Parts: sequence; C-alpha cells; structure tokens
Amino acid sequence: MKSICLFSILLFILSCNAPTAKDTLKFTKENYIGEWPFSVNEIEIYCSGSKEIYARTADGKVYALNGSAKGASHNDSSVSDVEEIWLDDTKYDGLKISYGDFITQGLTICENK
Repeated sequence: MKSICLFSILLFILSCNAPTAKDTLKFTKENYIGEWPFSVNEIEIYCSGSKEIYARTADGKVYALNGSAKGASHNDSSVSDVEEIWLDDTKYDGLKISYGDFITQGLTICENK
C-alpha cells in the first residue's frame, strides 16, 4: 500500500512538470500574419519559470526571447542566442524585425499555468 501511495505521488509530480500542448504555442512562417522575424520556418513558444519565454525550433534548438529568459539562461549552454535566427529589417538599416508578438503570446502561457 505504501509503495502504491509513493508511486501515485511521484506520478503526480512528474505530470505537473511534463509539457503539454496547452503549454506551448506553435507558429509557422506560412500562417503568421505580419512580418516573420526568424530565419526558420516554424517555432514553438513556451514559458518556463514565472515569465521566461523561450522559442524551440524544429531542430530542437532553444532560444531565450525575453530579458527574463536571457538572464535565467545566461550560463546555460543548451540555450542558443536568438541572434542566430533573428532577421534584419530590410526597411530600416541596422534594425531587426520585432518578435514582440511572440513574447506577448508566451506571457499568456505563463499566466495560464
């Protein structure tokens, strides 16, 4: 009986931490309304911690999108620099295309956790 109880508790804890479809938002260049800011054709946005917003690409690379995520992952070699996939804005020399919408959408995931 004791082992069943411990197994149930462990299963509950693991299920709380396992990502689900509602914990991520998937975006594709093809379906995105507006100017696509990334050099990859699709990304998955998710929230970690309280307000850290990350993007995961189809190849599994993870990028910190907001300041909270960049600070939290500063020394984490598994998180890549978003500059690798962030496109220049061809209309304005020296500027990048904004990805603020992706951060905003990611924050809705944080709020719904």
